[in-house]
Amino acid sequence: MGLFDKFKKPKEPQGPRRVKGAAMLFCPEPDPKKALDRIGELFQIETVGDRNHITLCQDDMEIILLSASPDEEGENGQYAKEQLQGVAGYVYQNQTEQLEIKRNLFYHLRQCKSLIQIVYSFDSASPAETAEKEKQVKAPLFDITEQLQGVITFGDGMSLQNSRGQVILNKEGKSELDWYLPAERPVPEDWAKDAPAESVKRRDKSMTLLREKRIYVTPWLPLLHERAEEPGRTVEEVCRRAAALLIVSLYSECRVGDHLSYEKAREFVDPIIESYGAEESFFSPEEWAYLNDPNSDEKTQIQYAWQYENLWVMEWALGLTDDLFWPTRICDVPQSVRMMREYPSMAELAAAARPRPRKELLDQADLIYRIHWVCVDARVMNMPAPQELEEGVVMERHRALFWLAGCDGMRGWDDVDLST
Repeated sequence: MGLFDKFKKPKEPQGPRRVKGAAMLFCPEPDPKKALDRIGELFQIETVGDRNHITLCQDDMEIILLSASPDEEGENGQYAKEQLQGVAGYVYQNQTEQLEIKRNLFYHLRQCKSLIQIVYSFDSASPAETAEKEKQVKAPLFDITEQLQGVITFGDGMSLQNSRGQVILNKEGKSELDWYLPAERPVPEDWAKDAPAESVKRRDKSMTLLREKRIYVTPWLPLLHERAEEPGRTVEEVCRRAAALLIVSLYSECRVGDHLSYEKAREFVDPIIESYGAEESFFSPEEWAYLNDPNSDEKTQIQYAWQYENLWVMEWALGLTDDLFWPTRICDVPQSVRMMREYPSMAELAAAARPRPRKELLDQADLIYRIHWVCVDARVMNMPAPQELEEGVVMERHRALFWLAGCDGMRGWDDVDLST
C-alpha cells in the first residue's frame, strides 16, 4: 500500500441507513389532546391520559406526532404561539401574484389554534428506496391533515401543502392550485339556538353562494333576527326614499361633476322636488341639511354622489328593474335616472311599483352584510377586496338593503348600522 492509499477515505459499509425527516401541521382544533384523539381514531389507536404525543409504527418506519397549543403554559405553549404567528406572518409577507390564494391561506392559518410537530424515520439502502418510503410516510400524514382540516409543511417549512399534497403556496409565491378556500368550520350547534330558523337558513344560503364565488367569510358573523312575516317598509316609504335619493344624487352631480354653484344646482333640482312633492319629511335630517347648505365641501358632495347606488337598490325593491348585479361595478347612472323620469310623480311611481317581498329583502341584506365584512377585513389587512368587489358599492348597498329590510328596529336612514 502506498502513502497516498493511507489517506483515502474508507468505503462506507453497504446496507440500509436511517433516514430522518420532519413536518409541521397547523390545524383549527384548539385542544391539542382532542387533535391527538382524532388521529388515534383515524388509525384505531387508543390515546392514553394527557400525553401530548402518538407514535405510529410499521415495519422500519416510525412517525412521532407531538401536539402543542399556544394556550399551554411553559415552553410548549410559547413554541406553538411563535410557530402559528410565524407561519401566518410568512404567508402575509409573501410577494405573490396569487393574491386570492394567499388571502385565503392566510385566513386558514388565522383559524389554526394548535399544531402537530412530526418527526419520521425509516431505513433505506438507496435513493430510490428513500423516495418510495417518503411517499409511504407522507400518505398517512396527508390523511391526518384531512382529518384535522389543516395545512402541512415539510422540511424547511417554506412550502405549504393541502391534504392532497398539492402546494398551496411556496416561498417563490407559486401554487399548484387554481383557487383555494379554507375548510368550512361549523359553528357550535347551540350558537344560534335563540335565532329564528329562517335566520339560520338565510345565513346558510349566503355562505353557500359566497363559497361558490370562492370568497371566504368568517362563520361567526351575527344573524339577522328579523322575520319575513313582520311588517316592513311601505310602498310609499320606499317611493319617497327613491325620490329623495334621486334629488340628492342629481344635486351632488351638479355640484361636484359639473361644478355648478349652489344656486344653479338648486335651480336644476327644484323642479324635480316640486314634481314629487318632496317636502322636508322625504329627506333624512342630514340630507335636508346638505341640500340647504350653500357651503358644503367637495368631500361631502362626493359622498352624496354615491347615493345613485342606493337609488338603484330602491328601484330594484320597487320592481322597476330586476338587475341587482353582483357588486363589482358601479350602477348604470343614466339608466337609473331614466327609470325615475318615467314616473315623475309620487302617484305614478307608486302605481308602477311591484314591491318585492320582505323575505327577498332580508336575503339580500344578509348577503351584503357578509360581503361588506369581506371588504372591510381586506382593507384592514391592507389588501384589495377579493374577487374585484367594489367596497363603495357594497357599503351603499348595505345601507339601502338594511333600511329596506327594516333591520335593527326600522332605523332611520341616517342611523342605519354599517358596522361589520
